[in-house]
Amino acid sequence: MLSRRKVLAGAGFLGVTSAASCGAARAQQTSGAPLRTLHAHVDRNFLAYEGAIPGPLLRLRQGEELHLRLFNELDEPTSLHCHGVRGPNAMDGVPDLTQMPVAPGGSFDYRFRPPDAGTFWYHAHSAEQLDQGLHGALIVDEQEAVDVDRDVALVLGMPDPTQPSAREPALVNGAVRPDIAVRPGERLRLRLINATSARGYALRLPGAAPWVMAIDGQPAEPFVPREGRLGLAPGGRLDLFLDVSAGAAGITPVLSGFRDETPIARLVPQATGEAPAARQRSQPLPLPANPLPARIDLRNALRVDMSLGENSAEGKASAFHLPAAPLFTVKRGRSVSLALRNVGASARLVHVHGHHFRLLDALDDGWKPYWLDTLVVVAPVERIAFVADNPGKWLIESRMLDRTGGGSAAWFAVS
Repeated sequence: MLSRRKVLAGAGFLGVTSAASCGAARAQQTSGAPLRTLHAHVDRNFLAYEGAIPGPLLRLRQGEELHLRLFNELDEPTSLHCHGVRGPNAMDGVPDLTQMPVAPGGSFDYRFRPPDAGTFWYHAHSAEQLDQGLHGALIVDEQEAVDVDRDVALVLGMPDPTQPSAREPALVNGAVRPDIAVRPGERLRLRLINATSARGYALRLPGAAPWVMAIDGQPAEPFVPREGRLGLAPGGRLDLFLDVSAGAAGITPVLSGFRDETPIARLVPQATGEAPAARQRSQPLPLPANPLPARIDLRNALRVDMSLGENSAEGKASAFHLPAAPLFTVKRGRSVSLALRNVGASARLVHVHGHHFRLLDALDDGWKPYWLDTLVVVAPVERIAFVADNPGKWLIESRMLDRTGGGSAAWFAVS
């Protein structure tokens, strides 16, 4: 982890050790789970948790409790959202909906047990604070061992939050175009996290054939993307397994960000250290399933329409304007079919809190074979479905791509 003052100096060499070594929030033992602390403060012209961008990696095992105390050392209110975690509503970090904002000089305790293993992240709920550096990785390890040699979290952040449309390389773990050490013969688990509020990436791994293992923190049936091309929406995550060729030599680009394919990181064979024993790698088995619904009852689902982009003040406000009434109220356990209608000319980003959803097929009653919590809506209408199994008041965020700032929002109630 690099402080912001070291970021713009150029690329650093990132040894691909276990992601647990990327850092940890300050912790002290309590009578229950260890208390970890995050201090949000100003670092020159940027914001940081614990003096680093991204903030310290938070890591725990599925079933363990996370006890995190946020200290607000900013001169403005803040709060913390754990993106993609299907936790209790009171811990969701949405100001004026699930909690009061944490005032300057104040603190707030977030305490819950993440039900799912996977790749998640935490960030300030304010888009401006997020893009200025208040974000970090949250990894929940599976209870079962996963067949990889090393596990690496790569957090993609904004190089300059004041110019969200600029075609600059993303920061990767706080560095510009870092080199990532790899050892021939090993299998890597790459956890890619797009820690931006509104900047999407069209990624490609030239010369590599990674297996996509999980999307937005939820296991998927493993597949190899065509030509190594991947899309990563703002807030989205991808877990990849990458087998490093035993004959790997030279420098290989690992990630490219925009249509001109400017590299944002490189894989570099490591000259020292013992390589894994040579063995034939087979297709990886799927990651252990999380406790998501086995089926979604579309026939009896509550059907709801949501128009995106109707807020004329969108992008000008520093926070979402929360409607007084919910978009809908649903009994716990009932399925919801939500039509997202893009009434504007630009692509829209939608993030549903507290739930994962399926993207419905346009031509039939089926759905895509993966779960999402974040979606880019390009078509006039996209339909998603989920089981409303998490009680509380849950936000649905909507914002334009490549535009930092507020956005529009709705919320729904599960009773």
